[in-house]
Amino acid sequence: MGLVESKSTSMLGLRSSALSWGLDAAVAVAVVGFFWVPALTGERTQADLALWGVLAGLVCVSVMLRWKLPAISTVVAIGATTVGWTSGLGTDPLLAAAWCLYPMALQRAPRSRVFGLVAIAALVALAATMAPPLNDPVLGQRIVNGICALGASWLLGHVEARRQAAVAAMVREQERSERARQQSVMAREVHDVVGHALSFISIEADAARTLPGTTETELRESLANIEQRARGALEEVQALVRSLRTGQIAPDGQALVSLPDLLAAARASGLQVDASITTPELPAELDLAVTRIVQEGLSNIVRHSGADRCEVAVWSEDDRIAVRVDDNGAGIHADDGPGNGLSGMRERVEELGGELTISTRLEGGTRLLARLPIGRAA
Repeated sequence: MGLVESKSTSMLGLRSSALSWGLDAAVAVAVVGFFWVPALTGERTQADLALWGVLAGLVCVSVMLRWKLPAISTVVAIGATTVGWTSGLGTDPLLAAAWCLYPMALQRAPRSRVFGLVAIAALVALAATMAPPLNDPVLGQRIVNGICALGASWLLGHVEARRQAAVAAMVREQERSERARQQSVMAREVHDVVGHALSFISIEADAARTLPGTTETELRESLANIEQRARGALEEVQALVRSLRTGQIAPDGQALVSLPDLLAAARASGLQVDASITTPELPAELDLAVTRIVQEGLSNIVRHSGADRCEVAVWSEDDRIAVRVDDNGAGIHADDGPGNGLSGMRERVEELGGELTISTRLEGGTRLLARLPIGRAA
């Protein structure tokens, strides 16, 4: 469907182009001037002149309407030219018909082959019955020239149609790939934002509910923290929804939550966090990636590791930025497969040309280490 629409749009553009109209008019004048006007030399009857005017006019109209009515224009041009041959009023070797056949071959590539063969066969049969080439070698030569002209036009139209089909298929494939990439990016962002917020909200609510001796002040503080996490997550989800309309991952490529906010949320959940963050000013895309990596690392620690302490370090080394998240939890089990969060994190790192490793530490727990090139992101 898309290819048909693309071709229709292309043909419409050609028909409405002043250059195309001018070119067709020039071809019509040239064909009449070279192959029809010389036939008027000598004495001609009024009937011959009238027939000449009708045939030459039909050829001109066919050439001018070739983009709008390609099939009819081709048939009319072939018929007028053939009558001109037999009546001695024209010598056009079917150049006008070939000119009209090209748009048809271009627009109807699957069917124009049959039409071209049928038209050529009809022309040969008509000429053979009216004046066999053995008795009229001039007419025979015109038939051969006409078949060559129609065949060349048909071939050029098919080659161009195939080229346009290949281009359209490539464009559609690129569009599908881009849609898949955008869906993957949006799924990754939603997982990181919503999953992180709900994880810490759940931990904090459970702590407030189960800890003995919780005072009203502590409970209110926990509820305020939960409200803050929920509000922040809502703002990020709204930003992601807006980004769906603009085609961007997030406004200006920035995360609405900062690294200090992530560390504060982790500490509020009861996790002891040692942080060492020393980074230069980063490009927006790279800053977002670093934030999301730390965010997913902390979420996984809270949800899966059983750790009570972790260390977060972000630093620059040469032309790269390094992110490391260690915990003292249960480590990685042999049967653990990568979840959506880790898969999305790896995709994010690899899109920026970086590398990500997740391993079990010798002293126990898990290490997440990512290195991202600064220059590529910039």
